[in-house]
Formats: sequence, structure tokens, C-alpha cells
Amino acid sequence: MKWLKFLLIPTFFFATTLSRECLAQEETSTATESTEPAEQAIEISGTKDPDWKRYRAMLKGLNAFDKYHALAPNAAHKYILRPRHEGVALQGVSLRLAYNDMSLPIPIAEDGSFSLPRDEQAQQHDAEVLINRKKNLFRWWPHIRSPGLQANQRRLGDLRLECQIFWAVYYDDIPFVARNLVSLMGGPCTTSKISLRFPADFRGLQSATLKHGEINLPLQIDEKESSFTAPLANKNISDDAVIDLHYQDDSDVPRVKNYTGLAVSAKF
Repeated sequence: MKWLKFLLIPTFFFATTLSRECLAQEETSTATESTEPAEQAIEISGTKDPDWKRYRAMLKGLNAFDKYHALAPNAAHKYILRPRHEGVALQGVSLRLAYNDMSLPIPIAEDGSFSLPRDEQAQQHDAEVLINRKKNLFRWWPHIRSPGLQANQRRLGDLRLECQIFWAVYYDDIPFVARNLVSLMGGPCTTSKISLRFPADFRGLQSATLKHGEINLPLQIDEKESSFTAPLANKNISDDAVIDLHYQDDSDVPRVKNYTGLAVSAKF
């Protein structure tokens, strides 16, 4: 058996000897930290090399949400901007949907989440979703949260739906050999040959336990990356199963945000 690994930061990249050149190199640029709420301005003039994503690609994520909404029927579709590095702040960050001479603002919540509008004209003109920041400061991330959960809990169906959205958005960016190999296995979200390690919101993850009915299942974690592996492909576990995340018990020390991305491992 041979292990092949690829990372989604924020795209799936296939880290083998055949496609090592596809691994992204993250920049070390940082922005000034601030606790002020995010502003809604859409001005991006003066920003060199703004980060962007094709609107058509992000619409594929919206379509995947509609297709697999049953995984998290009470959740709304949102994306979220997550800082890649310590010191990168959301203050002053803005998004816009742009094509030709048109520029439509996309409101951002204080936590960096936003809803992607459907716009037929923008789709026809191959619009871009633009951020007024340099590249590699933020990750685009599906933000699926069913109501009623505590801050340290994740619902398995939410994670399954996030995976489907990831796969839809970044499918065309994945190297040809990698995406076809993964597709032959049924996609990354439904096969036991692929495991996804989700980052916890904060550093210092000590344990992750999946609970549903009589099930009380400790999950594999990576303490260094503060992440946990979710059993997405296990059809015997309900979408309503809840994962409790437990951090270092030190109330005198403020929680430190986790800036790692999603890690994906494939076993052949």
C-alpha cells in the first residue's frame, strides 16, 4: 500500500513526485491586528495583486450546497474568510463581484462570513470575486453551521457538506491525474480511502470525541496542527452525530486562533 498526500490550503494539491510543483507556497505577509468590527467599504484601488476567485467556481459550491443540503438541512450556505497567518485582521476587508465595468459589493459579517449572491449576468461575463487584500492572506472556506451547537462542537453532516462544497469549488484547480484518481474512488467525501483532517478553531486541541446515541468514539487528532479526523465516509454514523472538541484546560491563558488549513490523505 502506498500513501499519497495532498493539501487543500485552500485548494486540493496532490503531493507526489509527479506533481510536487503544484504545492502552493504561502506568503508570509501580515496585516495589523485589530479588534474593531469589519468595515463594509468596497474600495480596492491601490491594492496590488488582489486575491480573487472565479465566480463560476464559487457558484459550483453553491450548487453543491443545494444538491447535498440534506446533510445539513437547517444550515444556511455561507463562505468565510479565514486568516492564514497570525496578525492578519478582518478590519477593512471588503469583497466585490466584478465584471467589465460592473462592481457589486458583497457584505461581510464581523466573523468574515458572507453569502454569495446568484447573478446571471455575472456568471455569463465570467465575473471574479475580489478581495481588497494581497493574495495568500486569507483562505476561502465553506461555512456550514447548523444551529444549536456549542462553540466547541461540530456536526458530522456539516463537515460532510463542507467537503462536498470544497470538492465542487476546487475540482477544476486539481491536477488532472489527481482529480480523476479521486473521482474514481467516488470523490473525497464518501470513500474510506481518503481521510480529511479538519482544523479546530483554536490551538491546543487535546481530544475530539464523536457522540450520537450510544456511540462515544474518540477521534484521531494532530496536536501539533490542532486538527481532528472526521469519519465522513462511515455511513453507519448519522449526520446528526456531534463532535466535541476539548482544548487545554487553562482558563488564565486566552485561546489562540488556529491558522492551519484542511489536510487530506489518500490511501491506495
